Amino acid sequence: MSRSLDRDVLAHLKADDPNKAFRDISTLLTELPADDGLLEIEFLGREYPLAPGTSYLRDGLAVGVPKLRLAQAFFVARQMLQNYHDGNTASDDELLAATAVLLLMDPEHLTAANTRKRLLMSTLDKRGADESAEPAEAALRREKQFVDSLLTSRLHRHTKSPVLWSHRRWLCLLFAAHGVPIDIRRDIKSIVMTAGERHPRNYTAWHHARILLRYDSLDAELVATDVKEFCLRNHTDISGWSFLGYAICAIEVEERRRTTCSVILADVLSITESLGWTNESVWVFLRNMVTAELVDQQQFESFLAVNQKLASVTPRDNDRWRILDGARRWCEDHRLPHIQDLADT
Repeated sequence: MSRSLDRDVLAHLKADDPNKAFRDISTLLTELPADDGLLEIEFLGREYPLAPGTSYLRDGLAVGVPKLRLAQAFFVARQMLQNYHDGNTASDDELLAATAVLLLMDPEHLTAANTRKRLLMSTLDKRGADESAEPAEAALRREKQFVDSLLTSRLHRHTKSPVLWSHRRWLCLLFAAHGVPIDIRRDIKSIVMTAGERHPRNYTAWHHARILLRYDSLDAELVATDVKEFCLRNHTDISGWSFLGYAICAIEVEERRRTTCSVILADVLSITESLGWTNESVWVFLRNMVTAELVDQQQFESFLAVNQKLASVTPRDNDRWRILDGARRWCEDHRLPHIQDLADT
């Protein structure tokens, strides 16, 4: 969302009460659903006029926030945070409200993210000295719910924000340090994949998925199956295909790793042949899998057969033909002679 404001918008900003917009939007972001549900936020332009005094529209978890109201709330939040850093006192709740609005407006607001880190660490430190303090798990899950709401909403900049994904990565470390479990498979499926669909080729989100899988690779086989379905729905997404290959290789038991690779490769080859996919994302994944020490000669020949079939109906002066030809040549150069013996053992 652009942060530039024209004269008409500035006039509206001065005419309405910005403090009410801040209170309404900050309350929306701090009083999250009790069932750990994630808000699905969208920004509304001037083509969606709201009644005076209305700061957002809501239907269940779906929320529409007008850009004008968000800009009003942003100016109030920015001043609150600036006053705090200038030495004025502010409660934790006030700072959480201000930083929530700032990150909704600007997902790269590093000062807001770092302030939330300090507030969370302070809450966790109080737990040892104050029995009435909020339990560590509740505080951690509340912050995770807020960040995940931003990462999975229909907000183009937020879904790929390095600051927000870094903040979530830091949260995961805190979860581990305090013994709070994380459902790795669920996080990849509901957070990373959703962000990947909102923002195609979202390498920042898929990098986070790799980190999650490094924490615990026990679910790698199930994760690979989930990601395969994502890739088949989004077959031009190179970041998803790249992570799929990573997830397959992360399966610890060799027999299960080979079996999973074989099943997934067969499924992808079948649908690639059926739908005539010739895009580079798919064929880079296929060439990498058939040159790994995980598939036998029969599957390699199936790969060559599908490749030849699609190449035969593709004009030779076409980029798609060059992708197919390049994948075949790459495999012939990189599939080592001893791979067949290894895969057949």
